[in-house]
Amino acid sequence: MPWCLVVLAATIGLVAALNVWVKRQALSTDHWTNASSQLLENSDIRNAISIYLVDQLYSNVDVGKTLQERLPPATKPLGPPLAAALEPALVRTTNTILGRPKVQQLWKNANRRAHQLFIDLLNGKHGLLVTTNGNVVLDLQPLLDQIAAQTGLGGKIAQKLPPDAGQIVVMKGNQLDVARKSVKVIRALSFFLVFLVLALYAVAVYLARGRRRRMLMAVGASMLVVGLIVLVVRRFAGNYLVDALTTNPDAKDAISAAWAIGTQLLRNVGINILVYGSLVVFGAWVAGPSRAAVWVRRVSAPTMREHPIVLYGLVSLVLLIVLLTGPTDAQRVYPLLVLFGLAFVGTEVLRRQTAREFPPPKSATAA
Repeated sequence: MPWCLVVLAATIGLVAALNVWVKRQALSTDHWTNASSQLLENSDIRNAISIYLVDQLYSNVDVGKTLQERLPPATKPLGPPLAAALEPALVRTTNTILGRPKVQQLWKNANRRAHQLFIDLLNGKHGLLVTTNGNVVLDLQPLLDQIAAQTGLGGKIAQKLPPDAGQIVVMKGNQLDVARKSVKVIRALSFFLVFLVLALYAVAVYLARGRRRRMLMAVGASMLVVGLIVLVVRRFAGNYLVDALTTNPDAKDAISAAWAIGTQLLRNVGINILVYGSLVVFGAWVAGPSRAAVWVRRVSAPTMREHPIVLYGLVSLVLLIVLLTGPTDAQRVYPLLVLFGLAFVGTEVLRRQTAREFPPPKSATAA
């Protein structure tokens, strides 16, 4: 029975890890905005966005005709070929412009507005999609205006852009009902699953009377497996996604970079699980019968007996480092409090075991 609980907890833990990542990355405006800022800072992604924005200019405005209007009569026929010749140079110029802090701030603001609108819609607010035809969009038209103004094409091209130019549809209106239901499930599971995993592990150790140390070792090992699976899934899912989305070698670098940035939190979740699992395995090992573990307990026995505050202080320091190095937020604090509570309980069990194995010398007891 305890082994079944460990396997069940590990399976649910894998689902919980993926759920936590989706909740933090997709439903947190700050995380979404920070990730979007990193996207534009990447050279491959910035080049792909430059190509998209220039393509939007050329798709929505007859650049050749516009140039004809500005050329002297004798050179007006040069407008269309000049526009075609300018396109590659315009992509390079756009790439440079997108690297400027002011333009990157426009990108950041556009992503923040789009995500805030998205979250408001998911929370049931109505009347927010009148100007977007019922769709959630990422509006990049301010960037188009900046590019048209700063590349020498002038404001006339910007004025000719249609209202929907540079708007990327994030979600269509008819998909919102499904999204709302999905988000409610994700938010509920983000708390429930983590506590369920911890409870299943605790019950498994409690039921394994006479072999609790071995079961604790199994718990740590299962956590290590879950953490490794999360990291492997991130790696190979990214490769599959890149191959599925495009066969263009030039676009693969941008998609791969976008996946790496968008799954940084998933990577952190996997690493955190590995750290927790390693600590659990270490704790189970220290309480074990190996010569090295017995030596550790023998050497630390006087400190554990006479100065237990030192032991608890060391455990607190390790837990504080774990807390500060991970992506801490309100959703992560409560499960960590439970996990830290279990860590202190395990520390006390180890201290008492060491005191029984290595009691103080008789002379010291008599004194």
